[in-house]
Amino acid sequence: MTEFLTLLLGAAFIAAAPLILAGIGEMVLERSGAGFNLGLDGIMLVGALAGVLGSVAAGPWVGLLTGLAVGVAGGLVYAVSVALGLDVVLTGIAISIVGAGASTYAFEVIAPAGQTNISGPLLPTVTVPGLAELPVVGPPLRTLSVGLWLAVAVALVAAWALRFTRAGLRMRAAADRETAVQRGIAVGRYRLVAALIAGGLAGVAGATLTLTTIGTFTPLMTGGRGFLVLAVVIIGRQTASGVAAGAALFAVMDGLGLLAQTRDLGLPTEAYHALPYLAALIVLCVHAARQTRRDTRRISDGPIPTSSPVTPGADVLPSDTQDSRPHPKGSPHGRPNS
Repeated sequence: MTEFLTLLLGAAFIAAAPLILAGIGEMVLERSGAGFNLGLDGIMLVGALAGVLGSVAAGPWVGLLTGLAVGVAGGLVYAVSVALGLDVVLTGIAISIVGAGASTYAFEVIAPAGQTNISGPLLPTVTVPGLAELPVVGPPLRTLSVGLWLAVAVALVAAWALRFTRAGLRMRAAADRETAVQRGIAVGRYRLVAALIAGGLAGVAGATLTLTTIGTFTPLMTGGRGFLVLAVVIIGRQTASGVAAGAALFAVMDGLGLLAQTRDLGLPTEAYHALPYLAALIVLCVHAARQTRRDTRRISDGPIPTSSPVTPGADVLPSDTQDSRPHPKGSPHGRPNS
C-alpha cells in the first residue's frame, strides 16, 4: 500500500504543475472581470511545442521563456477580442481550435511521419533537504522537477500581489467596472494585463507539461487539461490556495489513470482516464445550477427598497417639517391671531 501511495503521489506531483500554472492565470483573468478563456487548451498546446523547440535550441529554461512568449501572444488575441466586444465563449473556442490545429500542423512540418521525433533536455530536479526523508511523500519529492516548485512560487506570488499590492487591488477592483471608472481606475488596461498574464502562464504550463517528463511533443498531448483548469478555478473559488488544492485533487485523479496502465485497479483503464473529466463536468454543472438559482432569486426578490418602510398611520413628515406647514389664519402654531 505504501508503494502504491508513493507512486500515486509521484504521478500527482507531475500532473499538478501545469494545472496550477494555468489555473493561477485564469484566476487572475476572472478576478479582473475579463471573463473566462476557453482557449487555454489551445494556448497550452502551442506552448508545449514552443517549449520543446526552445529546449532543443538553447536548453529547458529558454523553452520555458518560449512557451511564455507564445502564451502572451495568445492572451493578447483574447484581450483584443474582448476589447472589440466579441463573445468570450466563441473567442475562446476559436483560440482553442486554432491552437490545436497550428501546433499539429507545425509538428508535422518539423517532424514528418517516419522521422525521429524531436526531443529536448528536461527541466532540472530539485531536492529540498528534510523533505526527501519523509515517509511516503519523501521518495517522490527526492527527484521532483523544478516545474512544480515554479508553480508553487507563482501561486504564492499571485496570492500576495492580489491582496497586498496596489496593482493587485486595482486588478480586483476592475471587476466592478462602474465603481472602478468612478475611482479613476483604467479598467481596460488592467484587464489587458490580466489577459496577458493568463495567456503567458498557460503557455508556461504547456511547456512544463513537455519539459517535466518526456521532453517531446505529440499532437493534442494536453488531453483537454485546459478545460480542466476552469473547473479547478471554480473549485478554488478564485483564490490561489483554492486553485492549488483543486489542481492537486485533479492531479491525483490523473495519477490514478497513469497507474491503471501498469496495475490492475479493479476498473478498466479508460474509466480512470475519464475520472478527472467526469469530475470537471459535475463541478461545472453544479456551478451553473447555483448561478442560475442565484440569478432567479435576485429577479424574484425585485429591487431593493431605498428607504425604510413607513408604519401605517404614522406621520411621514419629519418633526422639523411639521412646524413649517401652513396653519389656520396664518398663525405659526395654529392659534388665531389676536
